[in-house]
Amino acid sequence: MQCPHFSIFLIMDTLVYTADISALEDPAVFERLLGTVPAYRREKAMRFRFQSGRMQSLGVGLLLRLACRDFGIEGADENVVLGENGKPAFRDFPDVHFNLSHSKERVMCVVSPCEVGCDVERVKEGRSRLAERFFKESETRWIQSFPEGDAQDTAFCRLWTLKECYMKVTGRGMSLSPDKFTLAMAPEEISLDHEGPRPEYTFREVSHDGGYCAAFCLKDAPEGIRIVQREIDLASEPLFNEGIPNKEALR
Repeated sequence: MQCPHFSIFLIMDTLVYTADISALEDPAVFERLLGTVPAYRREKAMRFRFQSGRMQSLGVGLLLRLACRDFGIEGADENVVLGENGKPAFRDFPDVHFNLSHSKERVMCVVSPCEVGCDVERVKEGRSRLAERFFKESETRWIQSFPEGDAQDTAFCRLWTLKECYMKVTGRGMSLSPDKFTLAMAPEEISLDHEGPRPEYTFREVSHDGGYCAAFCLKDAPEGIRIVQREIDLASEPLFNEGIPNKEALR
């Protein structure tokens, strides 16, 4: 596949793109950006009954389109296939992997040469009380090491997000119960035990402030792999606004 865009990134880079989708609440912005994604993404977005779901679906589609362009595989998002358990993949680029996530007004996309799972979640009040139901005893103790209230709710969300990343990178999703494996949350490293140590999985947190937690997990990441994180302004990103007059220039 020909790519007219010159990628500034290397093939061994992992691109981690996040965005706020509140700009899509404007009907004019939504309709304009809807026209920049492939037909299947437009149709998928419009199948949602509520506008919030349409915005989330369009938001992840926009991030995927941008990440493909920057990775050097422009147009790969036009041919997405689903694996046995519904994990998406590029039909024409089997050695490039991606994953998407959304929660309320936040969306996330990761494109990588490694198998990847990502997740973004909004922190919910009182969720830390559910720790014993979903997590191992050592994980519950880690959550309870934080002050009660917001700090424990954020710790719960951090752990849940990381667990879902692993569940997604395996391709099993929610069929892999979060209480079947353990994450050790050391300050310098997050390590996995799933029927034994699994050092081939690398976990990274993107953020855990502003009311949201975001993270991703890579399988068999080579030493020295570069992680490129970008917060994208969807309403002003040049890729989605070509041919749109600059309002300031018109004044």
